[in-house]
Amino acid sequence: MSNDSSGEAPSYRVGEVAARFGVAVSTLHWWEKQGLLAPARRAGRRVYGDADLRRIALIQLMQGTAMMSLPEIAVLLASSTADRDWRTAVGDRLATCDEQLARLTSARAHLAHMLTCPSDHPVDECTYLAEEIHAYLEAMPER
Repeated sequence: MSNDSSGEAPSYRVGEVAARFGVAVSTLHWWEKQGLLAPARRAGRRVYGDADLRRIALIQLMQGTAMMSLPEIAVLLASSTADRDWRTAVGDRLATCDEQLARLTSARAHLAHMLTCPSDHPVDECTYLAEEIHAYLEAMPER
């Protein structure tokens, strides 16, 4: 990464930053267009400082770990927007995670049962699965 010995804060070119974070240069440009990044410009080129690197790390962390979308991350970075507070965005994401977790837990239970079902043909002979199918059909609205 670019560093000069003039005592100035380190600065990095867009290609260096993209390589460091494993993203395309166009991704950094897109994040800038979306208002997530605002790198300085020197001689018409983007220059990233340590604060920009921390911001990029936060964006990737929130995307990968918290599964937040770019608009949600934008609210988090801005602390609030005209229509959303960061706590609302985080609370909404948490509620979505809870819903997904419940669905995954249910899916796991069904799949684990299928593997442990004593029947050689669970689709046709499993009483647990037959009860689940019956309950599913009962819950459907009639046409």
